[in-house]
Amino acid sequence: MQIRELIDKLEEKYPFELQEEWDNSGLQIGNPNDELRGVVLSLDLEEGAIDKALEESKANLIITHHPYLFNPTKSIDFRDGFYNRLQRCIKNDITVFAFHTNLDIAEGGVNDNLAKILGIRDIKSLEDGKDLGLGRFGYINKQPAYQFLKEVKEKLEASGIVVYGNYDKIIEKVGICGGAGSFLIEDAINQHCDLIVTGDVKYHEAMDLSNKGIIIADVGHFASENHIIYKLQREIEEIISKEVYTFSKTDKFRNFI
Repeated sequence: MQIRELIDKLEEKYPFELQEEWDNSGLQIGNPNDELRGVVLSLDLEEGAIDKALEESKANLIITHHPYLFNPTKSIDFRDGFYNRLQRCIKNDITVFAFHTNLDIAEGGVNDNLAKILGIRDIKSLEDGKDLGLGRFGYINKQPAYQFLKEVKEKLEASGIVVYGNYDKIIEKVGICGGAGSFLIEDAINQHCDLIVTGDVKYHEAMDLSNKGIIIADVGHFASENHIIYKLQREIEEIISKEVYTFSKTDKFRNFI
């Protein structure tokens, strides 16, 4: 099987055409026509992900969630740590693909998987005016917000959650957005959500919006998305009938001292 054949299979479920206009999902570097030797999944193209590829049967495909290449460049200096990772991939014939906002938006992707993990039912698109967009909302059994958030922390293996609003409030309708989802808080308010779970929320923005009655739970970017690499791992193993490897850092971004 060539690398592109696996990518084509994945694209059937998570079409690149779904990605946001500003995004850069798809091929980051490499040759999709190479024969596939092995796969490593990681949220980001980390040094550890490349190390893992070189250790595990010389895997030559790394699939990340976040694109490594976002902004145009005029110079590629391999002395720079950023470009040095690309040099390592080139020298070792490693192809890198990113499934980003297409994976966020598509059915069964990041947000649907997050809803499943958190036990949210009857889910719909959270983004106003879109039947299939970024974020989701749905329902849980009525309970105090702090009780639900305790389960969220455990299920996502988050080091901590920053909560804005009255966490003693009884909640039922919950919005979610994996990654940086503060732009959807207004949508969650318009959908009459009691609470939204997301990441990368700015303090003043959260304080202002929580005064409108919604509870905002910032679990961190990493914890809200890292779960997807294990879902992809299972799906890819069914396609290629061999072990697929993952690289994952701990949720160090929310370590409290």
